[in-house]
Amino acid sequence: MHDNRPPILVILAGGQSARMGSDKALITFGDMRLIDHQIHKYAGIADHILLSAKDDLGTGLTHIADDPDMPKGPVGGIYSIAAKLVDLHPSAAGFLTIPVDAPFISTELLGKLAEQTDTCLAQCDDQLHPTIAYWRSDIVNTIRKIHDLGERSPSLRWLARQCGAESLVWPDPDSFTNINTPEDLVAAATRIKKAGA
Repeated sequence: MHDNRPPILVILAGGQSARMGSDKALITFGDMRLIDHQIHKYAGIADHILLSAKDDLGTGLTHIADDPDMPKGPVGGIYSIAAKLVDLHPSAAGFLTIPVDAPFISTELLGKLAEQTDTCLAQCDDQLHPTIAYWRSDIVNTIRKIHDLGERSPSLRWLARQCGAESLVWPDPDSFTNINTPEDLVAAATRIKKAGA
């Protein structure tokens, strides 16, 4: 691992889970909750794991809830994280993010993102994956301060453009598999059982 790796990995677990019908972070995946699977799998990537969620989901980890004054949606989550890290971990230049519903992200991919010094998004083929990224806190905070909060909520791709984000191309599409529906959950659970994970 690169000496400048960020000490912070944030699991994004604040979504509505509308298609799943229940909180995806709390669904059973294999022999544990999905959130616990993510924590266990990616614990070696960074020195600290935080949750972007309304509470700690029973994990005991520090959580960062979306600031109600921020835009709705994922950009508000990234804004809230960057703002809070100034106090929580002032020595951290940035933070990695992963979504709670993507259990097959390559640890090698995250290691490569952790080596970045500027905001960087994972990319597969022509598709950017802005929830799997390294964000520079100072740049995000600067964008937040000049962003007109009266505007409609922007996308993470918009935020990435404002940050001058680079992309890290990763050739394995399986790393970006999301669990969005009960059917996706069954397929993912079958896959991890076959892999013996």
